[in-house]
Amino acid sequence: MRGLLLALLLVSCTEPEAVQTPQPRRLTPAPVVFTPPPGFTKLRFGLVPFLSAETMVAAHQRLAARLSTTLGVPVEVTVGDSYGDSIDRLQRGEFDLVELSPLAYAEATSRMKLRCLLQTITDGSATASGYIFVRDDSPRRTVEDLKGASFGFVDPMSTSGSLMARKLLKDKGFDLSRDLGKTEYLGNHEAVLLAVMEGRVDAGATYQGSFSALRRSKGIDPLTFRVIAKTPRTPRDILCVRPDLPKEVSDAITASLMPLSARDRLGREILGPLNLNGFQPADDAAYDLVRSVAAELGK
Repeated sequence: MRGLLLALLLVSCTEPEAVQTPQPRRLTPAPVVFTPPPGFTKLRFGLVPFLSAETMVAAHQRLAARLSTTLGVPVEVTVGDSYGDSIDRLQRGEFDLVELSPLAYAEATSRMKLRCLLQTITDGSATASGYIFVRDDSPRRTVEDLKGASFGFVDPMSTSGSLMARKLLKDKGFDLSRDLGKTEYLGNHEAVLLAVMEGRVDAGATYQGSFSALRRSKGIDPLTFRVIAKTPRTPRDILCVRPDLPKEVSDAITASLMPLSARDRLGREILGPLNLNGFQPADDAAYDLVRSVAAELGK
């Protein structure tokens, strides 16, 4: 008995062996080492205004800082006054790098040559649906219920906020000049969501992810809205550079952004404000559906 008690005492006094917790693997490498070529003193990064300019500039700050560290030059983020203005400024050579929505990209490539680098990935996919939506307390529950309703579109050059929504309505037999009530182009997705929420229009068109973006920027509950129809999926945004940008610069941009992943802490810090998971290599052919629908509807 005394031997048993002694054994128990020795066990209770023994320090447990330390357990080594494995450190998480860092998936996002540090920016590449790069020497700017002569004459390259800043990167002009242009955006189409799919959200308010203030929201977009704030969301892109960490990505811009990443590129600035990589390239060794300041990065100037500029949001166009409209989708068309962003394309015009790109054509005039005022942007070096541009992030274009699908229809804006199709329009831009019909006017000029671009060197495309990367497509964005969100919710695990490089494609997304568009939404036709109403306020949650609206009596309208189907597309057919929109006869006579006032409707908010984003911009004539918006893919989900105009093109694909008009295509869906057309396929449902709508004559937009006759079957809807008042229609408005409100400039960006945030403006459309707020117009529906405030009752200024009965319904609107927006992109998948806009409700979450509005929650991040304005604190508005996504359950304020109800989706009544989804459009076919189209590619997400694409990053391109002007064709005369030195190739070593575009290669450095790709090398800096391609490894970013929401699977690790640093990637989440940079991509989180943009609601992105990461990037994949650009594929021009992925935008052919958008070009086809634009041709059918005459944009």
